[in-house]
Amino acid sequence: MKSFRTEFKIHPSPKSIDHSRKLLTIGSCFSEVMGEKLTHNKFNVLVNPFGIIFNPVSIFELLSLCLQQQKPQDDLYLNRHHKYYHFQFHSRVNAGSKKELEALLHEKLQQVNDGIGNSSHILITLGTAFVFRHLATGKIVANCHKQPEKEFKKELLGLDDMKRAFDGFYERLKDHNPKVQMVLTVSPVRHVKDGIPENQVSKGLLRVFCDQLEKQYQDIYYFPAYELQMDDLRDYRFYKDDLIHPNATAENYIWEKFKKSFFQPDTLDILNAVDQVQKNLNHRPFEPFSGGHFDFLNQLLQKISRMPSNLDFTEEKKRIVEQLKQIEAYQQNEKPKPGDESK
Repeated sequence: MKSFRTEFKIHPSPKSIDHSRKLLTIGSCFSEVMGEKLTHNKFNVLVNPFGIIFNPVSIFELLSLCLQQQKPQDDLYLNRHHKYYHFQFHSRVNAGSKKELEALLHEKLQQVNDGIGNSSHILITLGTAFVFRHLATGKIVANCHKQPEKEFKKELLGLDDMKRAFDGFYERLKDHNPKVQMVLTVSPVRHVKDGIPENQVSKGLLRVFCDQLEKQYQDIYYFPAYELQMDDLRDYRFYKDDLIHPNATAENYIWEKFKKSFFQPDTLDILNAVDQVQKNLNHRPFEPFSGGHFDFLNQLLQKISRMPSNLDFTEEKKRIVEQLKQIEAYQQNEKPKPGDESK
């Protein structure tokens, strides 16, 4: 039978991931997709603490800032619509005053500094090689925060630009955590606003950059999320309605490939058990206040209690206990009161 897809072999990561590891994801929106799947499967992961960051220079500059424990550049703060933002961070990182934002950024930078020091893997997803330079300061920004176009100059990063930013970060990283494994990906999200040919140039530069780093350093591994979307799936039915972002089917397919690349059989067994628990939690009972559902929830609690102790099911247990209390209260109210039996 003729094949309608181009599958390819992915070499497994030299350093596997299990639930004893701590992880950090940073970069484009695809790093959030993978981070959310890791979180859903009970891994200890810090997901995109700076918000969505697309270009490699901003990513590596922010990580360097953390490792050096320096403050963000003071002349890159912005007051817009009674909110304060910073050009080196995503717009969701904001506050009601500059002082509050300074405190928030300090907290996030310290959080990432600690995260880098304790992580076995740092997953970095690069979105675009196009950047915007803030003309007033000469700095490359992570986000323009909807400021007038005339305040910025759009540029295409060269390989030397990306390597220079990476080198400054990598030297400090190895002093801070010499055993950490870096995982690089190129985002499968299409930046069509740059233009289709321009997007291809941008993605090509990022891919060459990742290839150079992987060949130069033994502790860098490239996971081909971009290639899986563009060459293996290669069809608009694997995109959302905007024809830009991978849809849930594509995300799940890439996640399955990620699992095979990073997880050993014992970890995969745990993931299967976690997935079953999550499915049971999302189960919608036909009779939510019945004795049968009460027993089902108690059995689910017992199943969670048998899971490895380092998996955090605090919120799930809380939800189950609340449902059990609701069922008990309902059944108590349904019991006939003394004197009502004859009615």
